[in-house]
Amino acid sequence: MTLPIIYIDAELPSMPRSSRTTQPFWQALAEGRFLLQQCKGCGSLRFPPSAICQSCPESKAQWIDVCGKGTLYALTTIHAGPPPLMRDGPYTRAIVDLDEGVRLIAEWHGDPETPFDTAVELIVSRYNNGCLFGARSVPSK
Repeated sequence: MTLPIIYIDAELPSMPRSSRTTQPFWQALAEGRFLLQQCKGCGSLRFPPSAICQSCPESKAQWIDVCGKGTLYALTTIHAGPPPLMRDGPYTRAIVDLDEGVRLIAEWHGDPETPFDTAVELIVSRYNNGCLFGARSVPSK
């Protein structure tokens, strides 16, 4: 499934770390897809990408596309932080429970007063020098 992409005319304050383990994730995100690793030993899903499963000692995993839908678990607005992140003032992060059962933290693109348990979708935040993933409330139809 292709995620919505929003374009942000700014530079990322710091580039995400890419390694042999995480490179497939970042490449897919640049294409508008969100991937999770699935352990070939026990079948558990893992995020962020890692070389070893946290549930068993297996190192082999396959990449699976996810729908990018979930539920808002929590929001927090940061008012004091590192200068590069504070360039535009306070910023908000969301904790999202994906429908596949994985919890993650994402940039929040929406009202910081959004109620918890709101349906959300992941998005790709495409900056001038790279991509991050974010989340927003599911738009009304």
